[in-house]
Amino acid sequence: LIREIQRKAIELGLFAANLPEDSGGGGLSAFDMTLLDRELGRASFALHYLVARPSNILLACTAEQREQYLLPCIRGEKIDCLAMTEPDAGSDLRGMKCKADRQGDNYIINGSKHFISHADLADFVILFAATGVEETACGSTERGPTSRRPTARGPRKKITAFLVDKGTPGFTVRAGYHSVSHRGYHNCILEFTDCRIPVSQVLGEEHKGFEVANDWLGPTRLQVAACCLGRAERALSLALEWAGTRKQFGQPIGKFQGVGFKLADMKTRLEAATLLTLQAAWKTDQGSATDLDYAMAKLYSTEALAFIADEALQIHGGMGLMTDLPLERIWRDARVERIWEGTSEIQRHIISRDLLRPFWQ
Repeated sequence: LIREIQRKAIELGLFAANLPEDSGGGGLSAFDMTLLDRELGRASFALHYLVARPSNILLACTAEQREQYLLPCIRGEKIDCLAMTEPDAGSDLRGMKCKADRQGDNYIINGSKHFISHADLADFVILFAATGVEETACGSTERGPTSRRPTARGPRKKITAFLVDKGTPGFTVRAGYHSVSHRGYHNCILEFTDCRIPVSQVLGEEHKGFEVANDWLGPTRLQVAACCLGRAERALSLALEWAGTRKQFGQPIGKFQGVGFKLADMKTRLEAATLLTLQAAWKTDQGSATDLDYAMAKLYSTEALAFIADEALQIHGGMGLMTDLPLERIWRDARVERIWEGTSEIQRHIISRDLLRPFWQ
């Protein structure tokens, strides 16, 4: 089914629409891509994930890597997946224990990753691993994809991105956890035991993994925000129809002030989230978007979806919890949006850090 969906997306010109035309992609602007993401998100993030591929992080490929990885992904011949998260390294990516030791012209990888989406279907993984430490004094600041903060943990880890093919000796994929959110979105555990890959498999520059990740993380948060808008719109639409037709006490429940006020709050939050997201998309196309823009869009849109989905379910009463309606899925799926691609707490940290930076420089 997944391959069939991708083939259909290619036929419709939607697949790889997020990548520039000179790389073989559709060349949509960030604003146009946000509109597409919003529509795909009305169904589920799983559908969006299958269509809005491959990851723009592959734009860091060398000419040789481009032929082996990027172009086959754009044609739908290969599937990529991204591996950052570890059991002890979620928001704190500097805490990752998966390491790659340089030995001549090879790297030897040891460690594990978890919550890796669709790794069971992928042909290769974009892996982030520690490749040494920086000789930096304690108390310095760090600049990574999620934070810039004082650290008292001594030298900071250097991170490098790698391209690791499925089937490489020492690399195994096993089933992950069962999530209440996005059940059509597999997650897996990756294990590396003396996995040897050549230096030519480095993506970007050695020790520059955070720079590679930064080019990916902002647009990804924008995608999450856009997909949340689509599902929030759908939840509001379902709630409006129910409130206008469901009768209790001899009248449509929408005539009761308690229900009407819920709808008013839902609509207001949706419009605010939409404006923040579209502003971030527009600024991306102008080359002026910052971490602050992406953080505000991601934070507000994910929390707006959670609020709207919960209120829509409440308006439906007991029927809202039944699997006969799509609301319970929207409600369940909404929960993970405030966690992955940077938790709500991390987004608030980014926003407050940006506001306070002038006082601490």
